[in-house]
Amino acid sequence: MLRSVRVRLTLWYLLVFGVLLAGFSLAIYLKLSRDLYSRLDRSLLNAARTAAASFQTETSEKGGNARAGAAEALVEMRFPESYIAIYQGSSPLASNYPEGEHPVIPVDLSYVKQSSTPIFDSVPGFGGDGARQVLLPVKAGRGDYMVLATEPLHDFAEQLESMRRVFYLGLPAALAVAGIGGFLLARKSLAPVVAMSNQAERIGASNLHERLTVGDGADELSHLARVFNELLSRLDRSFESMKAFTADASHELRTPLSIIRGEADVALSQDREALEYRESLAVIQDEARRLSRLVDDMLELARADAGQRSLRIQEFYMNDLIDDCARAVQSLSLKKGIRIDLRPSSDLPFCGDEDLLRRMILNLLDNAIKYTPDAGVVTIETVQESGSIKIAISDTGAGIPAEAAPQIFDRFFRVSQSRSRIEGGAGLGLAIAKWAAEAHGGNISFVSNAGAGSTFTVTLPSDTRTA
Repeated sequence: MLRSVRVRLTLWYLLVFGVLLAGFSLAIYLKLSRDLYSRLDRSLLNAARTAAASFQTETSEKGGNARAGAAEALVEMRFPESYIAIYQGSSPLASNYPEGEHPVIPVDLSYVKQSSTPIFDSVPGFGGDGARQVLLPVKAGRGDYMVLATEPLHDFAEQLESMRRVFYLGLPAALAVAGIGGFLLARKSLAPVVAMSNQAERIGASNLHERLTVGDGADELSHLARVFNELLSRLDRSFESMKAFTADASHELRTPLSIIRGEADVALSQDREALEYRESLAVIQDEARRLSRLVDDMLELARADAGQRSLRIQEFYMNDLIDDCARAVQSLSLKKGIRIDLRPSSDLPFCGDEDLLRRMILNLLDNAIKYTPDAGVVTIETVQESGSIKIAISDTGAGIPAEAAPQIFDRFFRVSQSRSRIEGGAGLGLAIAKWAAEAHGGNISFVSNAGAGSTFTVTLPSDTRTA
């Protein structure tokens, strides 16, 4: 039961509310008790002072007879709840107590005689409820006396008992109402969370396009729903990309495998001349080479996606690397009569993964040669700017159509499916080039004009270690 968030919220709410309510009730009770005592003490002190003044006056009129003055003063005075006595020593000269209800004076009389300060005290008596009394020293005639004013505490105790009964009954009732209200409030507050969990439970790989319902408010739950929907969108895109990658990879792998199997079946169907076997083996070798290159590219991208391909940083000269790449593609360019225009540059020291950057440049050059017609020109230009190096590779091919530009770096995307297959491309070269540039903290962009060729520009920071 305590695993329920609603129950835990309700219990915490009751605990906090109960502590605050109990503390508030206790503060009210103590404040009321002090106020009642203070009011009672003021009443008793006023009664004692009135009785003392009357006692002094009557004693003076009786020629200094304190007993007669005390009796006369108390006969003339009546108080609704207070009882008055006038003492000399430890015996009262006169009092207006009910018969049998003379409370004991619990203080030292000698001390009282020496003090001019009223003394308040609570004493037992008056039916067990006790009494509150005040002793007031007074001089009358030639003697020292004390005026005692006392009042039973049964009314005071009844008021406090009534207040305690209100607290005893009210606190549990208030906690019960607060608990019910807190539970209903928690259930209503968590209802959107329950609805979101039910919706999320129904979402699987087959219906990742579904989304949680987002309210119109700007509260935390609406924000949570939006964040979860964004997560679902990213997962949906990842699944779609994975499905597309799997389908494209299967298609690309099936073609060379089908060619290899077909050539092998034809070669083995009957006895043939050595030349025919060599031709079949050459076709199988070409397709196997293409298949190997495709698998290597797919493995490289898979490792990059999984974060398992770390850069092997080393120092080298970027201009030397570009020269090596230009020489490596000479054989491909010569077959088509394409001229490689390598524009010279000064020494460009660089710190990065030389093998990965070599693959990036070779992919761009290979792509430029493939889509440049015979007798065309491929230009390589390297420029060093403040804090970066730019490598621009241009061709004089047919260019890239505007509608294909947004997908040009997607995996397995090819502008012309038939022509790319003839050229041997699988649509992974530009994807690998983009990943290599971004892995070094750089980027790759292109500009293309229909019929006038394309220019791919790689921008890399001069020091990859600080990128």
